[in-house]
Amino acid sequence: MSTVLIALADVGPGVQLEELLVKAGAKAHWDAAQADGPRGGITTTVVLVDADHLGKRLAEVAALWRELPSVPGVVAIGSSPTAREQAPHARVTLVSPIAQVATLVAAIKEAAKTRLAAGMRWPVLRAAAGLPPAAETPSVWPQTLAAARQVDIEIPRTALRWHVAHYVTPTEKLDQLRSERVLTVPELAGSNKIDGTLTVQSLVRAGVLDPQPMARLLWTLSSMGAIDFTPEVRDVATVPRRALHEIRQHVRARSKRLENSTFYDVLELTPLAEYPEIEEAYRLVASRYSPSFLGQYDLAEIAPLVQPMWELVEKARSVLVDHSGRGRYHDWLRQKLPELRTVWAIDPPQVTAAASAFTRGQTALGEGDVHKAMSELASACRNFPGHPDYEANLAWARYRVQVSSGRDRVEAAVKERSLVEAILIGSRPWPRALLALALLCAASGDADSARWHLAQALLVAPNLPAAAQLAKRLGMR
Repeated sequence: MSTVLIALADVGPGVQLEELLVKAGAKAHWDAAQADGPRGGITTTVVLVDADHLGKRLAEVAALWRELPSVPGVVAIGSSPTAREQAPHARVTLVSPIAQVATLVAAIKEAAKTRLAAGMRWPVLRAAAGLPPAAETPSVWPQTLAAARQVDIEIPRTALRWHVAHYVTPTEKLDQLRSERVLTVPELAGSNKIDGTLTVQSLVRAGVLDPQPMARLLWTLSSMGAIDFTPEVRDVATVPRRALHEIRQHVRARSKRLENSTFYDVLELTPLAEYPEIEEAYRLVASRYSPSFLGQYDLAEIAPLVQPMWELVEKARSVLVDHSGRGRYHDWLRQKLPELRTVWAIDPPQVTAAASAFTRGQTALGEGDVHKAMSELASACRNFPGHPDYEANLAWARYRVQVSSGRDRVEAAVKERSLVEAILIGSRPWPRALLALALLCAASGDADSARWHLAQALLVAPNLPAAAQLAKRLGMR
């Protein structure tokens, strides 16, 4: 059996566990001095830590033990609520202090078996590959990679289990490995799929490499620091990553927004909408939220939100385009509206008043009368709070008024931009709102974001005159 260090603070449980494990055939030793983490040169196969004593430090201390050259497995002893909460974060098996010795022995054996899969670091990679410790330099990369290709598949499989739904992003080290030509041709092909938009699960299933070699490659690259695993898109440094990051935000926000809402909120329409408007709204919602569109993206853990959301869209459309169905829905809505959350199911007079005020505000903006524009657009928002076009254009008018009053341009633009972004997240595309957001981004000095939002506006409304003019100014056309 394994060499076991019992790092418990209390003498009673420590001595008792030592006696039980020695009787079970283990080379066990209790040392209270190690209760808060490794001290001195420690060599052991498995360490038992006191989860009740460590509390919220359990993950931190477990990581310190795993940093040792011997890479011990870690088993936690405890029963407190905090211990149960922290054990998954620490990636340890939690064993009750009153558990049968057979249960503890089984946990120790499993920890010893999988200890080299608890983390992905260079020393662990060398140990798992059966190689002696060595500094990480290009000169030892070929030997290490060759040995890693033969590692028991259970080690990378177990290590990657914690990251199956995490996105895989390359680091500069991956470029170094490629330039040193230490990857095989199939491995190069596999590594070329790593761009920060695919999860571990998707890469293993992609078929560029067979699943086992791909799993070994991901495990090896992570151990060498050539890739990162993150639950969210790591950054938006590339267009595909930015697109994925934004889509994930939209899907999450829309799923939350539509809880206990109305069919008018699903399609973002007012009760005055006629058939052509309903069909256009359906088209715009589909351009961002249809399963066929979202199927282009690896949405990881939020993928299950897509189908129920889309079924709601289809149901809303089928009811609202059918006169009798819509009538029955209105009867139901009159009874249930106080219990629902809605932006769009408002009285027709408010809809008409808001639309008229918005038109006047847009005219005033075009004429350069920003104070009148802000007044009219504020009236539109009072009548129809939450309408993306109205709120976004009010933010743009408010920005211009603030600047004319002497406020710092960038500071004002950043504040108004954040308000518009919050309004638009989870909505269908609104071209005029996206144009206002692009203007605010440009005013804040973020030309890349301005082009990004403007491109989305032009995608759904290619003939929007002001958008075309701004695109030309930003060098897009």
